[in-house]
Amino acid sequence: MPLLPKPKIAQLILAAGSSSRMGEPKQVLPWRNTTLIGHAIQRALLIKETSIYVVLGAHYDTVYKEICHFPVTILKNEEWQSGMGSTICSGIKAIQQDKLSYDGVLISLVDQPLLDIAHFNTLINQFSKKSSVIAATVLDSGIGVPAIIPSKFFDELLQLQADFGARYIIKKHIDHINTVDALDKGVDIDTIAEYHAMIKSDFSS
Repeated sequence: MPLLPKPKIAQLILAAGSSSRMGEPKQVLPWRNTTLIGHAIQRALLIKETSIYVVLGAHYDTVYKEICHFPVTILKNEEWQSGMGSTICSGIKAIQQDKLSYDGVLISLVDQPLLDIAHFNTLINQFSKKSSVIAATVLDSGIGVPAIIPSKFFDELLQLQADFGARYIIKKHIDHINTVDALDKGVDIDTIAEYHAMIKSDFSS
C-alpha cells in the first residue's frame, strides 16, 4: 500500500496576550533553559517540514527581543486587546499570503509547556489519516488546542469574533474531529502561583 502524502501544515503560536492575571509578561518567564515562548518555539522547530508563525501583541518589543533569532515568521497583532479571535485572524491572513498551500494549521499556545513533541506528532498523525477533519486535544477543561484545523475552515477562523478562539470552531464541528488526550500535561499557566507550582513539578519530575 503506498504511503499517504504528508499534509502541509503551518504552525501558529499565539502569544499576543497581556498576561493580566500574571502581572508580568507570561511569554518571557523563564522555563528550563529558555523562556515560555522560547520553549514553545523550540518545540515547534522539532516538527519537521512545517512553517512557524508567531503572533505577538502586548509587550511586543520585550517578547520580540527574546525570539528574533529563531527561524520563524513573527507577526504583530495591532488589535490584540480585542481578544484571541483577532490574533488568530492575523495569523491566518499571513499564512494565506504564503506562497505555499497548506492543508491545515496547527494552533498552539505558549502557556502549555508540559505538552511534549510526542503529543504534537500524534496530532499530526491523526490529521494525516484524514486531513479534512480537525485533530484536537482533550484537556481537563474540554476539547481545545493544540489543534490542527483543516484549510477548509480557514474562512471560519478569519470570521471569529474578537473574544472567540479556536475552541469555538472545534465546538461548532464537534462531530467531525479526532482527539488526542493530553493526560496530565495539558495544564496551562494563568497565574504566578500556577507558574511556580509548574516549575516545581517540572523540576521534580
